[in-house]
Amino acid sequence: MFERLSLLAISLGLAAAPLAASAQGVLTKAPAIVESVEAEYPPEAKAEGITGEVVLAIDIGADGSVTGAQVIEPAGHGFDEAALAAVQQFRFSPAEFDDVPTAVQIEYRYRFFFRAEEPPAAEPEAEEEAPKPVNLRGVVLERGNRKPLAGATVDVGNGFAIVQTDAEGKFEVAGVPEGEVEVVVVDPAYERFVTTENIEPGRVTEVKYYVFRANESPYELVIVGKRERKEVSTVAISAGELSKLPGVAGDTVKVVQNLPGVARPSFGSGRLVVRGGNPDDTRAYVDGQFVPILFHFGGVTSTYASELVEEVQFEPGNFGARYGRATAGRVELVTRAPSKERLHLVADVDLFDATGIAEGPVAENVSVAVAARRSYVDAVIAGAQKASPESFEDVGFSIAPRYYDYQGKIAWQPNSDDRVTFDVFGSTDKLALVGVDTGIEGKLSLSTSTAFTSVGMTWDHKAGANTRTKLQIFPGWRHQDIFLEPIFMKFDWYDVSVRADAYHDLSPSLTLGAGVDVMYSWAKVEGQTDTPPPPGEIPGPDFRDNLVSLSYDQALVQPAVWTEAVWQPIEGLKLVPGLRVDHDTFIRSTWVDPRFAARWSLSEDTTLKGGVGLYHQPPAPQYATAELGNPDIKEEGATQYGVGVEQRIVGPIGVDVQLYYKDLFGMVIPSNRVVQRNGENVRERYANEGTGRAYGAELLLRYNPDGRFFGWIAYSVSRTERDKTVVGGMMGPSGGENSDQPHNLVALGTLELPEVWRGLSFGFRMRYTSGNPFRPASGAVYDVDTDDYRRVPGTVTQRLPAFFQLDLRIDKKWTYDESSLVAYVDVQNVTNRQNIEGVEYKFDYSRWAYSPGLPIFPSIGLRYEY
Repeated sequence: MFERLSLLAISLGLAAAPLAASAQGVLTKAPAIVESVEAEYPPEAKAEGITGEVVLAIDIGADGSVTGAQVIEPAGHGFDEAALAAVQQFRFSPAEFDDVPTAVQIEYRYRFFFRAEEPPAAEPEAEEEAPKPVNLRGVVLERGNRKPLAGATVDVGNGFAIVQTDAEGKFEVAGVPEGEVEVVVVDPAYERFVTTENIEPGRVTEVKYYVFRANESPYELVIVGKRERKEVSTVAISAGELSKLPGVAGDTVKVVQNLPGVARPSFGSGRLVVRGGNPDDTRAYVDGQFVPILFHFGGVTSTYASELVEEVQFEPGNFGARYGRATAGRVELVTRAPSKERLHLVADVDLFDATGIAEGPVAENVSVAVAARRSYVDAVIAGAQKASPESFEDVGFSIAPRYYDYQGKIAWQPNSDDRVTFDVFGSTDKLALVGVDTGIEGKLSLSTSTAFTSVGMTWDHKAGANTRTKLQIFPGWRHQDIFLEPIFMKFDWYDVSVRADAYHDLSPSLTLGAGVDVMYSWAKVEGQTDTPPPPGEIPGPDFRDNLVSLSYDQALVQPAVWTEAVWQPIEGLKLVPGLRVDHDTFIRSTWVDPRFAARWSLSEDTTLKGGVGLYHQPPAPQYATAELGNPDIKEEGATQYGVGVEQRIVGPIGVDVQLYYKDLFGMVIPSNRVVQRNGENVRERYANEGTGRAYGAELLLRYNPDGRFFGWIAYSVSRTERDKTVVGGMMGPSGGENSDQPHNLVALGTLELPEVWRGLSFGFRMRYTSGNPFRPASGAVYDVDTDDYRRVPGTVTQRLPAFFQLDLRIDKKWTYDESSLVAYVDVQNVTNRQNIEGVEYKFDYSRWAYSPGLPIFPSIGLRYEY
């Protein structure tokens, strides 16, 4: 008479929220129905021929029992009461986080609909008939990606036989009458599939059905478990939310630039400026491994393929003791395991680059994924130069910006207690220019390149019912060079990082965690550069007069230990004290960072949170060298405070409001003092005497993915102030950093429009920010030796005009039996607004004018997936 909807996903807008404090990490096993009870069809609804669908939130205990249920989308007509009574008698296999049974809450849909009454059973014959042979056999797959549909209902011959598909999507029916029969495939997550088969005598009809998903949204394709929350400011964005955002082209890291607490980066910079910090104050990771280079040149895209990312985690502050060496925020890409079901191929081509991915199983417990991306801007320019060399006579590129990156992953699960992953990823960028004006006689050439390769092994081990361990080893290599004759610098780093973590549940209310985080680096530096003049002095007419040669090897060890507890003294209250101790052999310093966070769930919809902590980071290497800086420089520090509230408003809409304050101390600032070093009087150059503060409020109004729409509104009001004192010199006024933006508003979203055209979606992004501060030149000094004007810095800070940009994106997906094709158009700055990115000066600095940024910029692309 009706059909129940099988479990679609742990998150379709209501993310699975663990109810017990035992999970650490990610969902490793989704709950599945073990025992079910058939709901009674309401008599009144049955008499009137009414169908209905009820959406419920079901609480599943760590033992798989149903501990509670409530209706969140009623259907009326008695369906709500019937569905509620039935699901309360269900039993599930437990959900597991990091292979540990965990209580969760899921969304479940119960659909009631009529079927034709089965024909009355025939009178038994005197003699038992021989069983009839199977003459219809098939498999039901999702159209476009060949995913098996388990538990789908197959109706053969209008009720002659009703069967369900197995875990591989297969079914078979015996004794189907000869001739044409109607076959109907029904699954509430998919469109109703109807076809006709011709059953021939003496033959088995083999069929393969490809069924459309009821909604083309990507949010239902991946089970996303919301891990246990113990942090103050974490924002997690699932991979499904990334693929169709305008202006970021699905890039996993660029999406973070649209969240509260992040300043708008200048065009082409690709920086992450978080809560008033400098770009280097925020560290990025891939599965716990530090990523040295976050973006390719110009910030066009990040250095890790988005297609292999399952989730992006962003903490603008108050992160836990497991992470350190940063005074601003943390970004982590959580990658997914390669497909264990079938071969999966992806090809994506746009105006900037092309990406290819291949993944699939290679053995029973082993799966592999490889990916590569290559830009071709250089090839386009080279082709244009050959076609029309006269038009490119004044172009400054000798080698246009080019980049490529690559990723490889092997996942091996030898048993239920162990998982081993091998990773390799890397990136290379190169750029060369000619005709660079250096301010001296003649024009020179500039070339620069960056590259890195990281490999790693991760071993997750379940040591017992209450103990989990993880060991990670990451060797790697980094390179950077810059040539501007006669200046050149070459850096090579050889790194080995080791992480070892352990978590143990002492009781249902107390979990202890501890670990080590060690990074060893050996650096080789060669170069020739000019030394900066003392603060306040105008540089000499020829920088070549101040050249210094560099050539040295340097070993660096950064060991750290950390510990953290998660304690629930009462239901709903979670206290997280932590401690981290770091040492740095390069600056010969040790620091201790205590941290504390608390979360108090007042109700299912309301959570209060807060945190305080001490954070340190080593200074930039050049500040601590004897040749260019001060070898006595120590670490920089920040004390972070944060409070906030998370509130679910209605359905998939929730809001997160946070207030923060950062006290900055020990910041590296210029120094004019003369100090004695190795028996000689030398200029100190830099000292740890800078101070500052950053404070603000952040709001994130988020519409969680519901299969049709997702999006958010992010608003930040903030200020950053830094002490501009020159040690031993004149005191300048305090002022904000170059990216201090008091107001930053972002609104974005994507809507599926199957009613207009199957596979069509529309996305938008609107951004408004305050203009960046700058200090215009106060004048210029004429240099007779070079017949040139040299700028005199100003002392008054001004602000560029406000920034506004609207981006739009349209995607159209064509779904075939075993593959799909997507065409997309992404238009940035559709209003062609002349946003200001900086200022330009007249040759003698007597006048200046604003310099506009990116005009309207359309981009197109194609994506094929098998």
